[in-house]
Amino acid sequence: MTLALDGHGLAPVTDVAGARLPDRWALHPVVVAENAFHGWDASHVWWDDDALLVRLRWRERTDGERPFAVEADAAGTSLLGVGTAEGAARLLLRADDELRSQGDALRVRRASLPRGTRAALVAQQAGAGVPEPFDREPAGAWDWFGTTAAPGTQSGEERVSELEGPEARDQVARALATANPHGELPPDEPRSRWWGWRDDDGVLRGVAGASRRVPGQPWVLGSIGTDPAWRGRGIAAAVTAAATRAGLDEVAMVTLGMYADNAAARRVYLRLGYAVAQRFESWRS
Repeated sequence: MTLALDGHGLAPVTDVAGARLPDRWALHPVVVAENAFHGWDASHVWWDDDALLVRLRWRERTDGERPFAVEADAAGTSLLGVGTAEGAARLLLRADDELRSQGDALRVRRASLPRGTRAALVAQQAGAGVPEPFDREPAGAWDWFGTTAAPGTQSGEERVSELEGPEARDQVARALATANPHGELPPDEPRSRWWGWRDDDGVLRGVAGASRRVPGQPWVLGSIGTDPAWRGRGIAAAVTAAATRAGLDEVAMVTLGMYADNAAARRVYLRLGYAVAQRFESWRS
């Protein structure tokens, strides 16, 4: 973890599932940001010096807005872990034993744990069984980035503007259909803001969205994309810089997630001052 939050005015997460977290985890960027975004409903928490593991209940949103990571499933839970893979593996085995002794079970429907956790589990079990769903390879690997420093002005930013109103949202949807059809932030999300880079004809060639789910808490950028025919011109850097700067005008941290194999995006984000706070592998069922 290379992103420190001390001195940036972000409140530590001091209480999770009735337990007071030590500063090491209370100020971890992922914990601070994700707890704010999702409104954690944590049933259990485990930690040591190497890792933190949180068991989250799934619940239905009650604010009438589109659900993000929180869904309705009375029988399902998810797990989030930060720290080292070896530490997360130890905590996972401890959690599994503890819950079984109480007549409970992990019942994990989704999990994001430090990358390498499954390999560490297999090694620690030395041939013994590994709890589901960690007995199979993770579905994907991704990196959690954050920044607390505004990036400098990027080449091409004079072509970037904020996109407001229904017509602009329709343009964003059309641009994303080519630039990033699998982006997780939908243009019609009412709490989102969008920025776009236009060519000489006024056509959007690149966009970046920002979700502001909880006032005063860290922003998360999403659905960043550039028309494939227009890549290599600094468009992604320009729209991401504009969105990042706007976020940091309101709050102390802006975050984003990136698939681990996206080398081109990684170069952009690092150049803009983002740092990787946690490398994850994830499971979904």
